[in-house]
Amino acid sequence: MKRRRLPYPAAWPVVVLLAAALSGCDRSDSSKPPGSAGGTAAVKASLGPEASPVKPTLDKGWCGGHGVPESVCTRCDDSLIETFKKAGDWCKEHKLPETQCTKCHPEVAAKWAALKPAGKAGSADHGNAAAPSDGSTAAAPVAGDAKPAPDRKPAFGPDTSPVKPTLDKGWCGGHGVPESVCTRCDDSLIDTFKKAGDWCKEHDLPETQCFKCHPEVEARWAALKPGAKKPADTEKPAEPASRPGAAAPVAADKWCFDHGVPKAVCTRCDASLIQKFKDEHDWCKEHGVPESQCTLCNPEVREKWEAMRPRAAAPGALGRESIVKIERNGRLTTSGENDPLCLIETSTIRFLDASIAKQAGIEVTTVRPRRMSAAVEVPAEVEFDATRVTRITPRVSGIAREVRANLGDSVQVGDVLAVLDSVVLGEAKSQYIERQQDFRVAEAEHARNQTIYEGTQRLLAAATSDAAPGEIQQRLEGVPVGEAKARLLRAHAAVQLARLDAARETQLYETKINAEKDVQMARATLAAAEADFLAIREEIAFTRQKDQFAAERALRVARSALDAAERRLHILGLTDDEIAALGTASHEGLSRYELRSPVAGRVVERHVAPGEAVEDAHTLFVLADTARLWLMANVYERDLPALRENQPVLFTVDGLTGESFQGRLSWISSQVDDKTRLIPVRAELSNPDGLLRARMFGRARIILRDNADVLSVPVESVQTDGCCQLVFVREADDVFTPRKLRLGASAGGYVEVLRGLREGEAIVTVGSFLMKTEILKGSIGAGCCEVETGR
Repeated sequence: MKRRRLPYPAAWPVVVLLAAALSGCDRSDSSKPPGSAGGTAAVKASLGPEASPVKPTLDKGWCGGHGVPESVCTRCDDSLIETFKKAGDWCKEHKLPETQCTKCHPEVAAKWAALKPAGKAGSADHGNAAAPSDGSTAAAPVAGDAKPAPDRKPAFGPDTSPVKPTLDKGWCGGHGVPESVCTRCDDSLIDTFKKAGDWCKEHDLPETQCFKCHPEVEARWAALKPGAKKPADTEKPAEPASRPGAAAPVAADKWCFDHGVPKAVCTRCDASLIQKFKDEHDWCKEHGVPESQCTLCNPEVREKWEAMRPRAAAPGALGRESIVKIERNGRLTTSGENDPLCLIETSTIRFLDASIAKQAGIEVTTVRPRRMSAAVEVPAEVEFDATRVTRITPRVSGIAREVRANLGDSVQVGDVLAVLDSVVLGEAKSQYIERQQDFRVAEAEHARNQTIYEGTQRLLAAATSDAAPGEIQQRLEGVPVGEAKARLLRAHAAVQLARLDAARETQLYETKINAEKDVQMARATLAAAEADFLAIREEIAFTRQKDQFAAERALRVARSALDAAERRLHILGLTDDEIAALGTASHEGLSRYELRSPVAGRVVERHVAPGEAVEDAHTLFVLADTARLWLMANVYERDLPALRENQPVLFTVDGLTGESFQGRLSWISSQVDDKTRLIPVRAELSNPDGLLRARMFGRARIILRDNADVLSVPVESVQTDGCCQLVFVREADDVFTPRKLRLGASAGGYVEVLRGLREGEAIVTVGSFLMKTEILKGSIGAGCCEVETGR
């Protein structure tokens, strides 16, 4: 359920007294400011109901929460505030009319109480007080109100609630009403109560449930609690033992001074009580305490619990031994945050004058920088540098014939660690040799075709139809062309012969020796011979070009196959020189595989023996560079804020007496170990002499600060209240305030201050423990000082 929280409390309403030996100090009112309770009688007489700028009447009833009529209550009706301010009747310090301020003017409480209707005289109202001790006469009741004013709602309480109270959802032990009408546990009910006009603006809850404004309704609601007696309307209900105000002050040995409740109901000291409170629906999920003890959500319960606090002893009855008994000796918390719910900083310790502080032995010192060294010391273990560890595996499976490297051997790049007999490697080498032969054949064929192609081009250039046969023979002498040369020359000879026949027949025709028919036949024969010649030229050119392309393609295919076989050998680990020598290797050497070291280092692991069958995924050797090692450690979360990369680290091993190894912090993990809740860190160490070994254990000292100036205070000045570390800062000679600190490293009787103090401030050293007990216990002496709540 979503809870609606009440306003935050102003501070702890606690008054404490210091030093039984100083119990005779004067407590006169001379130290109070003008206009306070110690003012003149003339001021007292001028304040009260008769001086109120708004006439007090009882037509709206009586405000039991503030001890004044509702007609003048500015805390219930904020529309009246401006009227009082304009009339100059306003206390800025306490934010209410000066004529109603019982803190600045205690004498007016009796005057206002005199106006209260007779039927409510026995109620525990907020502003109720005894008759004034100064002899002043209480104000008479307001005119017209001599008779007790009857309640506007005779059955005010559960019977007049706009939401019918039922117990089907259980009982809210934290707020004393059924869960079905508890607006602080179920805020969806708020609008229903507001629309019905049942809402107390000041206390932010229904008017019918407001025990402060209407104390009489508490008994009526308590009568609805399961198992409770139903008392009369005017009878005060019996309060459960777990709620404040249910008993008289308890004995000191039964009171939890750390949490301000009896030990019998303190869930923070006794976790077994938690379930009981939860079963009673009395639990604040937000702050982890019972709702009836949660002073943050319900500030009003603080006064009730304080009423049960053990009373102070008589002056002089409380000695030094008694003070020492209650000290719990909390250790200094040098990291982490203070409790944000702790209200200790809202208090102020004020002595009646500076001489009393001096008599009490209070001593102060100035906060200033001091030269301090600080370090974090943790267990650590040496490991190999992971960036310098090499796991060596073979690239082929096979049988180990030789193992040349042993544990501890130093090896260099290229040294043979083992020799394997591998069928896979033998097949790869054989395939490479075969592809190499195919390439050589293709290369030779391509060269032959290239020669023929070039000769053919010269043939075609020389053997034209007009060239003389002798010229052609001369130009083609020694040119390898093959059969194409003979065919072309025959065709050329046929053209030359047909050309001569055609010339001769033409000449004979011109001399009238032969017929025209003979000339035409000769010319036709010449044309056919020339056509054949051209056809043969084109055929020879096309055929040669086709053969050339085929030879080039075969050469490229052979080259590709050879390259693939060579790449496979490279993948299997062979070098270019080893591949080049394959043509001269014996058949027995084809399956030989030498496992070589890719790096320089020392053999730290060996996982192979001669004759053993190994797979290509099997790690046979592990090499490491031992000249530089890693130092692994785990630090607490509280030490994390002080750690930085590159901080110096000093490592010592118990077995190496007098030896230390220096390094630097190189890595701080980004996550916390889910099992140990520690944070891994790493440093790098030099190991030139080889003394360090992996898996060595020792102590790592991380140097946070080496003789540097830091703000620090004496250890004796720091106190703990159970949840926070604090010192007392001197604001004036007679005024001291507690201040929460965040502490760092400590050395030589001083502790580093990370947060909470400034250089030059004065803090208490001797006497800080007594001041702490003042705040925790409530009182120690007989009125020498006061603890004022913060405003």
